[in-house]
Amino acid sequence: MPVRLPPALLKQVRTLALRGRRATDTLLGGEIRSVFRGTGMEFTDVRPYTEGDDLRHLDWNLLARTGQPYIKLYTETRELTLLLVVDHSRSTAIGDPEPKAARAVEIAALLAMVAAQQQDRVGLLGFADKVGPVIPPGRGHRHVFGVVQALFTLTPGGTTTDLAGALRAAGALLKRRAVVVILSDFLATGWEVPLKGLAATHEVTAIALDDRRDTALPDGGWVTLAGAETGTTMLFDSGDVLARRRAEAAVKRVRFRRAAALAAAGVREVVVRTDGEYMTALRAAFGRHGGHR
Repeated sequence: MPVRLPPALLKQVRTLALRGRRATDTLLGGEIRSVFRGTGMEFTDVRPYTEGDDLRHLDWNLLARTGQPYIKLYTETRELTLLLVVDHSRSTAIGDPEPKAARAVEIAALLAMVAAQQQDRVGLLGFADKVGPVIPPGRGHRHVFGVVQALFTLTPGGTTTDLAGALRAAGALLKRRAVVVILSDFLATGWEVPLKGLAATHEVTAIALDDRRDTALPDGGWVTLAGAETGTTMLFDSGDVLARRRAEAAVKRVRFRRAAALAAAGVREVVVRTDGEYMTALRAAFGRHGGHR
């Protein structure tokens, strides 16, 4: 049985549905085409190699078995698949004026509705310290509403963030080339290699969720800082200007390394903060003048 949303959440979903229709117009810029621009190519057959054919399309497995070169044939398909990989680890429970988790859910739901209006397939893969929930890609408004229901029932939790496991699970779930959108604060380890493997086959965009307070610490004297996932605490003198600057510089280094790792994997980074609007960032990534590599 599908999860029934409380009236307050149902109202949010309906509001997002309206925003989704507006977002489609905003992102498409009046053009009749998909916001999510994958290759749209699907393997259908092979034929014998002839001189001048592109060697990148050789079927190497068939060559090894038969000793004869064959070229893979592809047909263009309008059907695209969007997989939303959404972080709901405990670190996403923080953020000002709203938590990272709330921003991730709203953006993911919006993208799902945009894809549904374009008749694209949509799937969901949530993760915290383990992978789940997982909804394989499907089409239709009923299916997408199920994805949105699942998004609104995500609760930040866990003691770690298994982003690497989520990326491997995404690769195993997808049977054909897809558009993958990862919504996470990327506060995890060991995800660089799995991300590079996923991006080698699929179009991947990383929506990095940042809290504005991380690089603009308030001057509040001695405060107790607690690790969102580990629960460990430490005293920090936020009234010390040098200490604040060192802490802010450390966060900037972490974000620089994140950006470098995403770029090295060939992944587009879209930074979304917990304050302010996000449509400008989405338009740059998926809109008329944006797009994938």
